[in-house]
Amino acid sequence: MSALPTGPPPQIAGQDETHARVRALLSAATAALLEEQSGLLGFEDHRPQRDRSSGVSWHGLETFCHVSALLASSGAPGRADAGAARLLGAADAVATAFGMRRRSESDAHGICGATWTDGTGDLLEVIVGVRVAVRAVSAPFLPGSLRPVGSTSPPSPISPLTPPPRRLR
Repeated sequence: MSALPTGPPPQIAGQDETHARVRALLSAATAALLEEQSGLLGFEDHRPQRDRSSGVSWHGLETFCHVSALLASSGAPGRADAGAARLLGAADAVATAFGMRRRSESDAHGICGATWTDGTGDLLEVIVGVRVAVRAVSAPFLPGSLRPVGSTSPPSPISPLTPPPRRLR
């Protein structure tokens, strides 16, 4: 009898798959928010996206996490009829459809927000204040891609490549 695990080794997502997953989540979330309140007008990048070290390794290889651009609405959210609660409800429906569960919520000084996470570690954050802000952070992934991938919000320039994974000592 062997003490080694049976079955395939656990897998970790690659850069391309991770960027695509984050783009799909943000596209669905911003579309639901715009459908809920068309007065938001649209979402623009206010901070650039980046891949940064996740602080963990996988089989001795450094992993990264993708921090999406901070997307902020062009228009202000509606204040009447529990507008913020309805926006968070729309985001909750999208998060639930993506297999996420609510992790936290806050409501202070006229700003409310919530975060959702899934079993892999992906995170979605929505903040409703003077504007509506949306951001996602991915679960750890192995960096390196053979092709550049677009920003987490269309339209935007092509993002730089994340360096290939390296061995940690």
